[in-house]
Amino acid sequence: MPPSMPRPTVCGLQAALSSCRISTVKTSTTSASPWRTFSTTPSVSKPLAVPPQSPRFITVPEPPQSSEPKLPPIKGYLPVPRDPFPRREGDRKVQPAYITAATSVSKGEQSGEPPRTEHEARRRAMAAARRNAFAAGIQGLHARKAVRVRQLAARSEGRRKANKLAAHALEPLDEELTRSTVRTSTARAARVAPDPERFQVAERAKARHARQVTNKAEARRDALAQLYVAAQSFIVDEAELEARVNKIFVPDHHKIGGMNEGMSIWDVQRAPVSVADLRAEVMGTSTNLMDSKKRSAFKTTLRQKTVAEELTGGKLV
Repeated sequence: MPPSMPRPTVCGLQAALSSCRISTVKTSTTSASPWRTFSTTPSVSKPLAVPPQSPRFITVPEPPQSSEPKLPPIKGYLPVPRDPFPRREGDRKVQPAYITAATSVSKGEQSGEPPRTEHEARRRAMAAARRNAFAAGIQGLHARKAVRVRQLAARSEGRRKANKLAAHALEPLDEELTRSTVRTSTARAARVAPDPERFQVAERAKARHARQVTNKAEARRDALAQLYVAAQSFIVDEAELEARVNKIFVPDHHKIGGMNEGMSIWDVQRAPVSVADLRAEVMGTSTNLMDSKKRSAFKTTLRQKTVAEELTGGKLV
């Protein structure tokens, strides 16, 4: 039980206003009205104990503490109850054969022997009561499920009929009277006629999609072939990784190996090609013959590699 607390009495608005903590302002000048002064001298007033913006500026009686018992919170969740009558079994569990097999009697009762002791007689009576309760309970559960299934079916059929009636119902009179009027000539002029070449457009789109799928499959096949060729130089164990690291990370890596081998990318190819150089090469006004020859040779090498890949049917490193 909650502790007993004093219950304030609700005496109406007058009681609430009588307990209002409002202190009158005392000014240095004498005035006829204690609420307002017409002096330009700033008044020195006693600060309010409770400001007006405070919720306790006016004392409002609070209701007494509720004595309603509150149940403790239940943690966790309840499992989903299992259906005792699955649809695939039907009414098998309410048949007498199933109830007899589930509530078998003892060998003494089957042979008709009377109970030898009072304890055995009491146990037989309790077993018979449990068998009767089991039969009545399982039949009651089946009857409840049948009623619930009929109610759900009737509710579903009612919703279906209501939806069908609403779908095929006539237009309401208010909508019919307030609907905007459209001329027949306007409706004919604004009508969008079907495209006469829509089937040809669909066939062209289908062929275009087939080409895109084929191109993607070819690109994927080429990527797999290139990955297979490049896998010959993959590092697959720690020994190869350690040898590769020891070979690259040396103090004089960029000073050995001749002109191109062992040099950085900036030392080999210099600065990147500028936009002005690319434009001059495309327009044919480039004056750098060496770079143009290098680019032509590189393009020729790429073309030869592409032709070789098409002839051999595989990717080349």
